[in-house]
Amino acid sequence: MKGTGILLVLLMLLYSTRLLSISGDEAVEKFRGRMLRLEKLTGVISWTSLEGQTYSGSFKYLAPGKIYIKFSSPSEEILVTDGRTLWIYSPGTKRCGIQELAKDATSGGIAALVAGYSGIAAERDAGYTLKLKKDESQYSEIILSVDATFLLKGAIFKLNDGRIISFSLSDISTTAEVRPSLFNFKIPKGVQIVNSPLIIR
Repeated sequence: MKGTGILLVLLMLLYSTRLLSISGDEAVEKFRGRMLRLEKLTGVISWTSLEGQTYSGSFKYLAPGKIYIKFSSPSEEILVTDGRTLWIYSPGTKRCGIQELAKDATSGGIAALVAGYSGIAAERDAGYTLKLKKDESQYSEIILSVDATFLLKGAIFKLNDGRIISFSLSDISTTAEVRPSLFNFKIPKGVQIVNSPLIIR
């Protein structure tokens, strides 16, 4: 009887695990749906560039496509977009880059970026890790970390040449106040303006 009881428990655990399992395609759609429904988001971001330099600071997001990031390390820098124009302001150098964005550059954000990708999903730390691939894409692989509700916690983008861009989010809130006026960036007086400092793909 004791052996039968243990066997039943193991079968129940196996069955419940299968019920909780999710395919990569299902996970991508749940992630896209979660992010597309997101009205606002705030928190702390840690960003590692292609060159391996790490930046950290606070961010605010407001749908659709409005982002404000104030980096505090290694130096103060402010990145703002209202969905149409991108400003990159460096108080230390008194320079401000201005980039006009393509109409669909921020449309849908990361939810749009992963459209068409397929892969696998694995349960990790009260959430999931999604490993995504897509033929003939800018990124050979995208790895997403999401919580149990499929809210983004971090991402790794692997380029075809082997280089990597990554970021992680912490202290996330979907209810903190985000003022729309924050994204109407006003360039301070006496600042050198650099037009189109980036190539937006």
